[in-house]
Amino acid sequence: MWGALIIATLALLTTGSASAAEPTWQELQNLPSWAQSIVSAKGFASAYALSTRINPYFLQGDFNGDGRLDLAVLIENRKTAEQGIALVHAGAANAIVVGAGRAIGNGGADFSWLDAWSISARTPGARGDALLVQKLESAGGLLYWDGSSYRWRQQGD
Repeated sequence: MWGALIIATLALLTTGSASAAEPTWQELQNLPSWAQSIVSAKGFASAYALSTRINPYFLQGDFNGDGRLDLAVLIENRKTAEQGIALVHAGAANAIVVGAGRAIGNGGADFSWLDAWSISARTPGARGDALLVQKLESAGGLLYWDGSSYRWRQQGD
């Protein structure tokens, strides 16, 4: 019994963070079923891994203002280890990535600074809910959909 526990512990220590590994069955099962197929699709999954470094690692809100719940999930770029967010609109075939190698506003291309996030009330110019992404006791920004792309609005310095 102890041998198996030690082997399992060593395996976790040597594989690095959970975010760099394939999503576990439990992590995928926690996502809405309509989004599971998008984040586990070969093209997306070969470029990005789910990141569970912040709890919760996904949020739901009506980001595009169509009356349906969309998904924001923390991800990591498999090649560069840059952190970011994949936004999946209900009914869409693909995710939209911010960070994880794709710069947006003052958030930059790597959201490794992010240590808190939440759904924010609607913001001017947004079609739906916004994401408040923060470095606690520092600064952050609002990520919002303007009808054609995600935009950044700085919050604090």
